[in-house]
Amino acid sequence: MRRLLVIQNACCEHLGTLQSMFENDNFEIDRLIAVDGDNLSHNLDDYNALVILGGPASVYDNHQYLSDEEKLIKNAIVKDIPILGICLGSQLLAKAIGGEVYKGPKKEIGWYPIEITNDGINGIFNGLEKSVMVFQWHGDTYDLPNNAITLAKSKLYPIQAFRVRNAIGIQFHLEVSKYMVMDWIEQYRSELESIRSYIDINTIIAELDVNINTINGYTSLLYRNFRKLIK
Repeated sequence: MRRLLVIQNACCEHLGTLQSMFENDNFEIDRLIAVDGDNLSHNLDDYNALVILGGPASVYDNHQYLSDEEKLIKNAIVKDIPILGICLGSQLLAKAIGGEVYKGPKKEIGWYPIEITNDGINGIFNGLEKSVMVFQWHGDTYDLPNNAITLAKSKLYPIQAFRVRNAIGIQFHLEVSKYMVMDWIEQYRSELESIRSYIDINTIIAELDVNINTINGYTSLLYRNFRKLIK
């Protein structure tokens, strides 16, 4: 049986629709909630893949668990263990490979179009169209070292996804379900209220039913392509 190590950076930001896909492939899933102080000094030799999920923190915040995650990611890269970093997970991955993480021009929260690059179409996003609508919830961005390959981009954020070896970083959230989006709106309502000059909660909710089934289809393709990296 293959084993997956999942690092959560917020209780409400979990594997979402990816959970059942890994389970249906008979993965044994070990989950650690870093923000709650779970010990991250695990022996990665016991695992076939690593997933680092999102959270409200920023990479440059002074939290020990973020430093511990960065060490874990560096170790996984050395061991060539496939990594999927989502949102904060992608930002931690960017920092671990020598990139610079910093605040973006403004937060992206809700539904936004992105463009998949040719490297993305031929890799982790194989099966998707060149231009797709995705769910976003982030405000940070990054510059990457030359060995990183850009897989997706948008008008505001020139790097929406990237790859280094078998490590994939994705800023957006393909893993969300309708329940997760509604839960995040409640959990992070104060954040949304602080940026209501350009983010409208009602618009996010109104566009949910229109987009969620399509997003779930993208998740299946993402999983299929990431699964190919796992030995």
